[in-house]
Amino acid sequence: MCAPIAAAALAVAATTLKTVSAMQQATVQARVADANAAAERNAAQQDQENTRQAALRQYREIARVKGQQQVAAGANGVSLDFGTPADVVSDTNMLGREDIANIYRSGDNALRSHDVNTANYVTQANAARSQRTNALIGGVLDVGSTVLGGASQYQAMQGQFGGRTMSANVDYGGMSVAAKKAGKTAYTSLPGFG
Repeated sequence: MCAPIAAAALAVAATTLKTVSAMQQATVQARVADANAAAERNAAQQDQENTRQAALRQYREIARVKGQQQVAAGANGVSLDFGTPADVVSDTNMLGREDIANIYRSGDNALRSHDVNTANYVTQANAARSQRTNALIGGVLDVGSTVLGGASQYQAMQGQFGGRTMSANVDYGGMSVAAKKAGKTAYTSLPGFG
């Protein structure tokens, strides 16, 4: 008679362990994804700072080249306002602007990549949290189903033995022997067994 109850108890314990394990795994996955998202955010900030620094270096380089051009033109007694020297300064400005635009474009692409990765990690963390919740709900439903199944089996066995849980001819230990000596059927005085 105890077999359905023991089987149900073991099934409940196994289901509970499986549920807790799935919940812990989902929690770890969510934490890892959150950490990865934070790392991507930090990398994005670092890339933005690197882009600003690269642009500043390029502005300084443009100013240095223009300064050298002015010194060279002045040393030769040439004005930078017209002719070839003016064209050289104009080309320096144009090429400098193109280089700076490329620096910012590259920085924007890196930032966009970090934003996509961050969004993916946040989505993974949210999915893991949903898995945790689903594992909990599924575990509770599985435990409930197991308990109901065990109760149903126990009820069927109760009906099969007419409400008795054991045979009076079986010796179940000292209590049974003592009860027989007293002229009573074993365990009939216990609630649910009589």
